[in-house]
Amino acid sequence: MGFYYNSGGPPPEEKQGSLKEVVLITWVVLKMLALPMAILFGGVAVLVGLFYLFSLSPLAGLSAIGVVLLAVLARGVWEWRHPPVFK
Repeated sequence: MGFYYNSGGPPPEEKQGSLKEVVLITWVVLKMLALPMAILFGGVAVLVGLFYLFSLSPLAGLSAIGVVLLAVLARGVWEWRHPPVFK
């Protein structure tokens, strides 16, 4: 009865993956990880730069923090004076 269900031969070979498929999968994975990795490395670079500025002078480190705070404050004032228009 086996000849009704199976030819008795080996199963047909499946097509192996090509280099194009491997490169495509690698590209998609790296594209998904690019933004989180950039944020991570950028944050570490900012912290290293801040430590370097504090090692030069406490005033240099505090002024860098002050510049960032002033930029955030300026953005807040800009958004307050130019509210979004909903249609």
